[in-house]
Amino acid sequence: MRGRNAPGANAFRLTHRAASPTLVKMLDDNGSTTKTLFHTVAQLADAWRGRYRQEMARRGFPWHLTAVGDLLDHLSPAGALQASLATSTGLTKQAVQQSLDQLEKHGVLRRESDPIDKRAKRIVLTELGLRNLSERQAVLDEIEASAKTALGKKGAKKLRKSLRELG
Repeated sequence: MRGRNAPGANAFRLTHRAASPTLVKMLDDNGSTTKTLFHTVAQLADAWRGRYRQEMARRGFPWHLTAVGDLLDHLSPAGALQASLATSTGLTKQAVQQSLDQLEKHGVLRRESDPIDKRAKRIVLTELGLRNLSERQAVLDEIEASAKTALGKKGAKKLRKSLRELG
């Protein structure tokens, strides 16, 4: 019998489960009728991240269902040095190594010797990885378009300006 973590098992699955209304009520009911701005912004970011991950998986890029997919946000079409990914992601070298192993196994990227420093490894996106980047931008554009539709053009522009002022 093959378990979900057995060698050769697909580590990524797209599932459609409704959250328990009771659990959602319990999490939302913190005894206060007001929420902080931080809580509101964090909740929106989490919702958009979840929407992004689900849509990327639906489009055939299931590694976005896990944190492994987040590593791709730090790669450009030109690639990057493996050592620089630990710095840009804030992850340990070991965590980056493990994530890259999974993405390489799925054919998203490959490692090559850096032409300048033969000891260093350059991470290069494969054709699948480049398609992933293209779809990533399309999904992000769709999420932003839905926000602009909800807020209106002026409201979206004002929100972007306000968020930049806070950052």
